[in-house]
Amino acid sequence: MLEGLTTAVIWLDHNETIQFMNVAAGEIFQVSPNRMEGKHWSLLLPGVVDDMAHTAEKRITVHEYVVNIQGLEKLRVSCTISPYELQDEHGWLLEIYNTERHHRIVEEDERWHQYEAGNLLVKTLAHEVKNPLAGILGATQLLQKRCSGDEKDQAFLDIISNEVLRLKNLVNRMLGPEKSGLKEPHNVHELIRYVLKIVENEKPENVYIKLDYDPSIPDITMDFEAMVQAMLNLIQNGIQAMETTGGFLTIRTRVEHKFTLGAKTYPLVATISIKDEGIGIPIEVFDSIFYPMVTSKKSGTGIGLPVAQNVLRQHDGLIVAESEPGNTVFTVYLPLDQKEK
Repeated sequence: MLEGLTTAVIWLDHNETIQFMNVAAGEIFQVSPNRMEGKHWSLLLPGVVDDMAHTAEKRITVHEYVVNIQGLEKLRVSCTISPYELQDEHGWLLEIYNTERHHRIVEEDERWHQYEAGNLLVKTLAHEVKNPLAGILGATQLLQKRCSGDEKDQAFLDIISNEVLRLKNLVNRMLGPEKSGLKEPHNVHELIRYVLKIVENEKPENVYIKLDYDPSIPDITMDFEAMVQAMLNLIQNGIQAMETTGGFLTIRTRVEHKFTLGAKTYPLVATISIKDEGIGIPIEVFDSIFYPMVTSKKSGTGIGLPVAQNVLRQHDGLIVAESEPGNTVFTVYLPLDQKEK
């Protein structure tokens, strides 16, 4: 019966050593239950309690405990520890619930609403700026024709014209594409290969690409050109973060089942994670990185990530970021049941 549970269950004897783990527990910790028999519980759950003996007479539950699994991302769980007698032997029963998905749903929903509110504000302001810029550019062009013989005036007018065009291009990038392109089925790994070919010449020699693909991912209906731009922004950011330190840029693809994005649950969602080993994103700007004009790079414009997020929103997807020094991960979530609208 315990083997059939989806809840992870671990039984400890009076010596606090593991005597039983069900399959669900093995899946959470990514270990073989048989290999853990006879090992101390702290190998799996270090620091979950100071002393197991303190729970000998009462049940306790530890929420938001973070499991660090070697080679994998961190996992949040809730752990209930109960004194329990099994076959006339006193010990403890540990029930472990994976709360990572619930935490992610709450976090993604919050970021979804933040992005929508920020995007609406930015687009409104961009529209208001775009009209005066058109007037300034038109007036400047008329003056350029009238002052064609005066080199000094022409030089100043050229500066005005060039700066207005630069601002106009910036506003257009903030507004995003006027309409979504044609969506057709494409292989996600061909998309990544195409983007990597673009950045091949700009990649420093001390940065290495590591690919970890799930070849079973079916074709995804997408606007290929827009998705190239989104993935290009994410991959270039990862490479630039390691220009001085060097390291591996790891691109990983997987499929998630019954995955919730915003208010909708999809049967299948493709995930593309881009992980770099750079210095990380400063904590003071991390919560605002998907807003336009927010950047931690000296030469950055703060447009790349908002544009990428906008592209994913047009595909009913989402980009989520995690960052700490040496481990920054941008994960793209893209539903697999896209239909051309």
